[in-house]
Amino acid sequence: MSELKQTVPQDAAIRERIRLAAAEYVQEAGLNPPLSLNLLTRHAEKMLVGLDLKGRGFDHYCMIELNNALWCSYFPHIARKQRLLLLPFCLRKQPECPAAHDDLGLICRGCGRCSIPRLSDEAESLDMPVLVAESSSAVADWVEQGEIQAVVGASCLDSLEKSFPAMLRSAVPGIAVPLLRDGCRDTAFDPEDLNRALAVPQDTVLYEFSYGTARSRIDALFTPEGVSKFIPDNLLKEESVRALSAHGKHYRPKITAGCWGALTASVPDLPDYLEPVALAVECFHKASLIHDDIEDDDAERYGEPTCHVRLGLPAALNLGDYLIGLGYRLFCSESVPHEMRAALCEEASLAHCELALGQAKEFEALRQPVFTIEECLDIHRLKTAPAFRVALYAAAIAAGRFDGLRGLFHAFSDKLGVAYQLYDDLEDTEDNPASAVDVLMRSNGWDRETARAETVRLYQEQREDIYELLEQVGDVPLKIFLYRLAGKVLKDV
Repeated sequence: MSELKQTVPQDAAIRERIRLAAAEYVQEAGLNPPLSLNLLTRHAEKMLVGLDLKGRGFDHYCMIELNNALWCSYFPHIARKQRLLLLPFCLRKQPECPAAHDDLGLICRGCGRCSIPRLSDEAESLDMPVLVAESSSAVADWVEQGEIQAVVGASCLDSLEKSFPAMLRSAVPGIAVPLLRDGCRDTAFDPEDLNRALAVPQDTVLYEFSYGTARSRIDALFTPEGVSKFIPDNLLKEESVRALSAHGKHYRPKITAGCWGALTASVPDLPDYLEPVALAVECFHKASLIHDDIEDDDAERYGEPTCHVRLGLPAALNLGDYLIGLGYRLFCSESVPHEMRAALCEEASLAHCELALGQAKEFEALRQPVFTIEECLDIHRLKTAPAFRVALYAAAIAAGRFDGLRGLFHAFSDKLGVAYQLYDDLEDTEDNPASAVDVLMRSNGWDRETARAETVRLYQEQREDIYELLEQVGDVPLKIFLYRLAGKVLKDV
């Protein structure tokens, strides 16, 4: 980001030049939404140089117009009833405004003293919901929950700068209309900009899949009642149900469900056969946790005694083995189409081999006085990436698109797995001989602060590699999903 004072061009002709140039730049460069903040920054700088406007404080405004141009081609595929018009508090007439407000925003009384009633009426005539609020901080959550799928937002440049990183990280389809002045008083915007955003048409082919619906299905599945339907009555059923439903966010099954939805975006709901597939993914994950706790001799997980502490070592090993077998059995359930079963089992078996190899390498490395950071990162990849990969692979196989996506998902999972583990290493509050921080301290003779700084650098390097990788993705719903998945893992450090 530039240190120059950022502003919205007051000359309408300059704003129009930037808007038209952004649309042309996106088309000529073949860019698809979303883009990371770093990539938007680089493209905006290049565009401003070409317009001979560099150094005038228009960098952030240019980034906004580039982002608008990116999403304009996607907006027609979203139903207007799922596009939110977000208006700022500062458009109201102060201090005469008689409206009250609640936790969501302003409860407009339509007194006609400001432009809010007119704009609201115009949006509602297009079947678009309207919210007048002080902050857009909750918008990303609403999009993720499926309540809305896109946003048209008017706001001052300062507020847009603050919300931009979170909106980009959550891949929120959005068209921003910057207010011409900051300061929350005497604000105004170019009505043509807002009219243009509201007038984006609605095509007949809509992206109907809702991630909120997928999450609700998965949450309902991972209850004792939901899980029990898929487990035979036997001596291990009670402990299996407990292991699968009692704890955790069931993140990997949600990856499978969400990725399937992105790959079949015009289908509004999950097919029934995806439930045993998602449950199998969780079986493998929970089995790996049981075995990992044994290997690391951990006494607690989720704030409770680990399985081997509670049941004893032999019973815990047996339960983990049963969950692995159950996962393969679920992949071959009667409801799962026959042509998918072999591929699901093959990819899960390869992942199991990788996980075991990663643990074996860690055992070997810990027996050495010193092992390198390269070895550490390879262990991180082997122990963490396969779980992400199986979740994504299962979705692609179930959607009938595996052959075209295997390479992308493999590379993405490797990078994401390493980044995930590096972030976990940075969160460690105690010495951990297998963490990147401790490995760097031992192998280089560094103090903890220096080793942490290098771990941060390695983490950020993985993060940038992931976003560069996602530029290969031309399928916008899939790219949105992968951005959101990456955004969950790739915290700002």
